[in-house]
Order: sequence, then C-alpha cells, then structure tokens
Amino acid sequence: MFLLKSSFPVFIGKISLSLLLFLFSSLVSAQVKTGIYKVDDRTDSAFINAYFRPYNQQNTNPNLNISTFYNYQYKPLLDTAIGVKYVVVISKNDPDSGEHPPLQMVWLNKHSPDNFHITYSDSLIRKFVGMELYIGKKRNYWNPVRPFFNNGFIWNQAFDDYSSDDSYRYKLSDSNFYSDKNLFILKSKKFELISDSVKVDSSTYYSYPLGDFGYRTATKHLTYKQAFSTFKLKEAKAYQSFLYLPLEVKFHTGPLGSNPLKSLHAGDFIAITKETDEWYWGEHISIDGQITPGRIYIDDLWIGKQKFQTINDLQFQIKYNLHSEDEYRPDAAGIILGIKIYKNKKLIQVIKEPGLVTDTIQIIHPVDVNFDGYPDLQIYSHSGGAGPNNGNNYYLYNPKTKQFDYHAKLSGLLQPDVNVKSKTIFAAWRNGAGNWGAEKYKWINHRLTLVEYYEIRDMDGDRIAETHHKMIKGKMRKRTRIVRQEELKYPF
Repeated sequence: MFLLKSSFPVFIGKISLSLLLFLFSSLVSAQVKTGIYKVDDRTDSAFINAYFRPYNQQNTNPNLNISTFYNYQYKPLLDTAIGVKYVVVISKNDPDSGEHPPLQMVWLNKHSPDNFHITYSDSLIRKFVGMELYIGKKRNYWNPVRPFFNNGFIWNQAFDDYSSDDSYRYKLSDSNFYSDKNLFILKSKKFELISDSVKVDSSTYYSYPLGDFGYRTATKHLTYKQAFSTFKLKEAKAYQSFLYLPLEVKFHTGPLGSNPLKSLHAGDFIAITKETDEWYWGEHISIDGQITPGRIYIDDLWIGKQKFQTINDLQFQIKYNLHSEDEYRPDAAGIILGIKIYKNKKLIQVIKEPGLVTDTIQIIHPVDVNFDGYPDLQIYSHSGGAGPNNGNNYYLYNPKTKQFDYHAKLSGLLQPDVNVKSKTIFAAWRNGAGNWGAEKYKWINHRLTLVEYYEIRDMDGDRIAETHHKMIKGKMRKRTRIVRQEELKYPF
C-alpha cells in the first residue's frame, strides 16, 4: 500500500512532466526558423487538407434550408512568372512583439516583377523582393506589412490583393498560416470568386446570388480560387538581418588578409551573420539557393560626401549622401551613412546609419540630454509626415566605456524638447485634429521616467475629454473629466 501511495504521485508527476515537455516541444517546433526555404507550389487538395481544415458544406440560411457547397481551386501565392524557387527568412522572435512576431522575407527571383511599388532609387537594378509578415499567435493568420527593413528591395504593395465579393468573403474563417518543424504555409486571406450559382431543382441553375424569389429549398454552389504556397526549410541559419547593396561592392570570400573576392551588383543583398566596426560578415544567396560566405568592408558602402565635426576632444568623421532632385524630401536633405569617432587619431567607435541630414553645416547636434555634464549626440531621425510628430535619435555618452550608447526610449519621443535649466524633457504628439497630448520626463535613478502626461480628445458636440496624469510622491495620479474648450487647463 505504501508503495502504491508513494509511487502514484511520482507516476502522475512523470506524466505531467512528459506532457509539459511534449507541449513545449510542440510550441518550439511551430516557430518559423531563420534560414533558406524552398518554395513548393503544389496545390493538390490532399496536401492542403493535411494542414488546413477543408470546407465541404455550410448552411448559410437554416430558415430557408439553403445549403452551400464550396468548390476550391488554388493558385501559387508567389507569381511563377518571376521564377521564385527560394526565399530567405529571418524570424524576429522579439519578446516584446506580443501578438504579432514578424518574419522578414526576401524572394530570390529570376526576373523583375511587373506592377510592383519601387521603394528606392529607380536607377538601381533590382532582383529581389523584400517583405515583412506579421504572424498572429492567438489565431493562425498573417498580414503583409510595408517592411522597414527593406531599404531598397522591391515591395509588392498588392501582395494579398485578390478580387473578392465582400458578401461571401467573411463567411469563411479558414486558418491561413501554418508552421511545422521544417515548413510554413501562407494561404491568402482573400480569394477570387470564380462562379456563383443556385440550383433549385434537378436541372435549373441561376448564376446570381439567391434573393427573395420565393424558393424555400435550394442548393448554392460557389467556386473559389485561393492563393497558396508552402515554404520548406532547405537549411537553418543564424542570420541577424538583411543588408541591401545600393551600389556595386567587393565581397571578400577568403579569410582576413587574403585577396579572394567577387563583385556583388547594385540591388543585390547579403544576409548578415555578424557586424564589426569595419566589416559586415554574412552570406550571399544566389537565385538557385547556392550560398557563398564572405564579408563587405564598411567603407565600400559609405560612398558619398564627407564632413568632420569636433565635439570636446573627439573628432567625428561623417559620411552622408544628399537626396537627388527626384528624391526631394522637405524634412531632410539626405541620409547619414555612418559616423567614425576618433580620439587622438585612434578610432574608438563606429555608428552606422544614425539618422538624416537636415543641416550640412552642423549634422550632429551635441546636447547634454541626461544632464550628467557630458555632451550627447542628437541626430534628426524622422518627420511626422503631414503632422508635427518629428523625432531624433539620441546617443548618450557613457563615461565608463567612453562610447555613445543608443537610447531607444528617448529616441522614440515625438517633438522632443530638452530643457537644461529645469533638467526636464518635454514631448508632444498629435493624432489627427481632435486628439493630441504632451508628456514630461525626468531622469530618476538614471532612468528616463514619465512624471506627467496630458491628453485631450474631441467628443460629440463641444465636449472634450481631458486626461491628466501626474506623479505625486512616486505614484502616478490620474484625473479624467469632460469639459468645454474654455474649461481646459493646460498643465505645462
């Protein structure tokens, strides 16, 4: 009896542990791996139904006893005319990405696709399509988004833009993303309606949706064509990011100090495995999936104008390019390719692509943004488009390492204003004409801390919702009230 009593919990514990391990391994195997994938355009129903629940019948109107039968047809998601056999995928397993962890993907296509939105200089020869997918964790779905990583890859703006009839489209709720251990599947959320007919007796069909024609019993037949592609892992990799090449560069394929190299043309790319101050290390992948490891010297990419600035005892060598007349932007004259920082002619730091050029006389603006007595770097990063939501990138000087560290939170503030006298940083934003806000920050225990927040939002008529948060004795106090315009109280 004692053996039974003592071994039973152990037995249950082993089962529970095994179950947890199984569930964990299932979750891990479902994640899309970084690597090179082969495109599989098979669209036979047996293969598809192994991963997706098939649609056989759906009763769209039980009161009238009208049954609907679906006839599915499939076509490749990637246009076969451009000859895509392989794609390179980087899985961004960011713990802060929440519901939508992104996948970055580059198609290795033979031919330049038609009707694609070009996102870089039209003078460059491009072969590759870059895109970013947001994958839903709670529900199996994916969304293509305009990728911020591409910087020159062709982007297919209408990737998932297939004709569909809205009155039918949302009656289907198929899972359109699936990942297994060594593959993932993308199926279009939209579909093309090929035919729509209603059978009311053994020989009569109507080629329009069933309306109020007095039929109490009928059978609806719908034929759809849906785009679908499978991506099977060819080789798992540890790529960090994609490096697009805006000009022809030398790709060194031998060890350091050796001469073997090949030329990579403008519009090509490498998948980066490591970065140093002098080199981009990575792999070039050809359209047939062949891999060539190597490295690119950073100065070979920084071809442009040059300017020197001195801040305290540091010398800044700034490489930048100005926009052409065709690329004119009212918010910035050009882009900073990189900055090399020297002390006594010795290189101590390299900062890559830190921001934009607004003033060629003074590109870097030194400001003591954390009020520690050392000048930090403020570099313009973006405008707010039609609104005033501009921002800067901030690199804070670290006296221990004697390097400038990028500060993500500070760089994310909109319309930042550093007040050295009050040792306060203000920010403001606008979300349309009827919603705007302001924020006040202070450095508390070396952390940038929100100490006050104010927001107004227009409501119906002349009513306005006013929200005011303020830190009092270490705790945020919140007040919300509904007022008219003349009753607003701006705290700062």
